[in-house]
Amino acid sequence: MSTSPPPTTNPSRSQSRSQPTSGRPKARRRPTEFTLPDGTKVLVALPSDADKLRKKHSKHASSQIEVVIHGSEQHTSLLQQAREHHERRAEAMRERLGADLLEEWDALRQELCDMQRMMERAVDHGSRLNANFEKFGFDAQLRTFGDELDAREEGRGRGGMSDDEETQVGGDAVSSSSGTDWGERRGGTTVKLFRRPVIKQYFHRGLLWRSSEETKVMSFELFFDLLYVGIIAINGDNASEEADGRGLLRFVVTFGMSWKIWNDVQQFVSWFDSDDVAHRVEIVFLIACLIGVTTNTLQTFNEHYDTYSQLVGFFLAARLFQALHAAYIGHMLPLVRAMMLCQILLILAAAALWIASIHVEMPSRLGLTFTALAIELFGSAIPLGLFRYGRTHNTSFAARIERFFDFYPAINIEHKVERTNAFVSLVLGYSVVGVLFQNAGYGLNAFLGKAILGLVQAFVFNWLYFEVDGTNIHTHAIRRHVKSAFLWHNAHLTFIMGYILASAALSKLVVATDCPDSPAETLTEFYQQRSEEHVVLGLRFYYCTGLAVALLSMGLIALSHEHKLPLTCRLPKWVRLANRLAVCVILFTLPAAQEVNSLNLVGITTSLSVWVLLVELWGKSCPDEAFWGDAKACSYTARCSKRDLEDAMKSNGEVDVRELEKSEKTGAMDVS
Repeated sequence: MSTSPPPTTNPSRSQSRSQPTSGRPKARRRPTEFTLPDGTKVLVALPSDADKLRKKHSKHASSQIEVVIHGSEQHTSLLQQAREHHERRAEAMRERLGADLLEEWDALRQELCDMQRMMERAVDHGSRLNANFEKFGFDAQLRTFGDELDAREEGRGRGGMSDDEETQVGGDAVSSSSGTDWGERRGGTTVKLFRRPVIKQYFHRGLLWRSSEETKVMSFELFFDLLYVGIIAINGDNASEEADGRGLLRFVVTFGMSWKIWNDVQQFVSWFDSDDVAHRVEIVFLIACLIGVTTNTLQTFNEHYDTYSQLVGFFLAARLFQALHAAYIGHMLPLVRAMMLCQILLILAAAALWIASIHVEMPSRLGLTFTALAIELFGSAIPLGLFRYGRTHNTSFAARIERFFDFYPAINIEHKVERTNAFVSLVLGYSVVGVLFQNAGYGLNAFLGKAILGLVQAFVFNWLYFEVDGTNIHTHAIRRHVKSAFLWHNAHLTFIMGYILASAALSKLVVATDCPDSPAETLTEFYQQRSEEHVVLGLRFYYCTGLAVALLSMGLIALSHEHKLPLTCRLPKWVRLANRLAVCVILFTLPAAQEVNSLNLVGITTSLSVWVLLVELWGKSCPDEAFWGDAKACSYTARCSKRDLEDAMKSNGEVDVRELEKSEKTGAMDVS
């Protein structure tokens, strides 16, 4: 966020975030201070207050005060100077230590411990989350809480809060840095019937505070994904059976509703930690509602018997239950009550439109349906926009909004990416299952050829998504900017929907008999019923346009990231994305070529996919390096005594480098 953060005593304890209600006075903000060997007092502040403090103390020319920014190189350098000074004092005292100076020695040792603790906290945000930064990009505004070993001993709650304030924000959060005694057989944990929810991460005054504990994928989340295997199959197969406008309408509405439930569940799991029996029961209820939505999918918008009202009824049961859950969270955690209120208002606004759409006949119903669906899918941008407006403007209205959204729940980037990747894997798995069929005769025919081409195509899309676009990320879209995060999230929805449509159509193209060497009698009876002698335009449109939308969405996902590239990359990123766009244009126009049979159609699309992959691999390579591997043989260089090395090799082959380093006789030698 662009707003300035408040100064804190250390990156793990924020005194400014300590007030649970607006009626209590704001906590007084005090910068950390320490003294250099020459008597200069150093004030440590965050960027928002550094200039103010410098101006304040510059008026007193006689005072020796220096203001540094917390976590900067200057801060750590001055801490190092102070620590070295105290170490020299400790060494001098050690030479003359006696019983009379024992008290002074203890005080000095305490100062050394304090200096060490301050140095560790000065680089806390860069050391605890190195793996996270390596994958998703560095964020200087990121801080952690819940990792102080001596927070209770110092009379403070976690993150520098009192016990009451800790309950408001953290609840039953536990320290993750306390270590684990692997030899201890007792002390196991149990699942409670009810636990106060805990905020895992949140924005507060320009800083992103997050728990130091690693967010793991829960078992019930994986169970939740199993249900979507069936939802994807039902939506896709039904769309391929009715490849027309009504089938496309049904697919967009029903899949959008199921996607919204899945997205909100994983969002609340990412926001809050409430690992108890009550939370599991809530998940079971949502799964039951989702099953009700799925069982009323096929007959929605049907002329003879329309199950739209049942579909909406089960969906509203899940959404209104989530509104009650948000109200419960807002009651238990007052600091995030503003965001929970926005969630409730959005759910109620969309629910009013859903209920109204039940009582309106087609086609007028579609206006209310798509308006409600738009609120469900994109309504979260409203509170986010208000939150950013309050942070970036200096009007009185912006100030009120900023106070309203003083604490704003944040998404855990690792959990979000992992859950999204899991869902994409489900979609790619559905495409692989769709190309399978059963033979009743000689198997080397056009059916097998189309199935293998479809498999190659799915493998290419998997390669592009995970290995090309998903690696070498310098700054992830979520961390890069709010616009790139919004693009990344919504591009995944279009990518998944487009690819499911294409995969569903591919399952019909594989068993189509419109090409040479595709006798229907070589298929089992089930697949003979699915095969068609002529591929209709709607099926071609689903297949080609679905692939085009999926590939275009993947390009937008890649565009939202900031990737690491070699200095001498053969093709820049914009050229490779332009190549994808050109292929998308071809795919969009390909359904017009109705004289192309199913085998040639699958072959053309697979060839275009392979072309995109080859351009990406070649374009991201470096001309200064060998494209076919390392040209030189691998060699290892060690500098040690030849006799010591021979003795070590004669013993058991193990070499102690530290012992060899102490050897007086050294000589350079290469070992290949």
